[in-house]
Amino acid sequence: MKKSGDLCTIDKLGRILIPVKLRRKFDLNPDDVLELYTDEERIILQRYIPYCVFCSNQDDLTEFGKKYVCKNCIEKLTNI
Repeated sequence: MKKSGDLCTIDKLGRILIPVKLRRKFDLNPDDVLELYTDEERIILQRYIPYCVFCSNQDDLTEFGKKYVCKNCIEKLTNI
């Protein structure tokens, strides 16, 4: 894991500000969604990439409620 050399603080509401240099490097914009992971003593932020709840495919997704279903699984479900 590479250190960026940037520091940030947590405000009273638990928010952190990602430095502009990193937002530009990773093309992060307002309203982008990030996933949080933990690994031992680390917190890892990663851009959220939606996937099909049935097969984990990330292509041809349709949002259903707050979940995503791919085109192939929709076809399989309609044939049941």
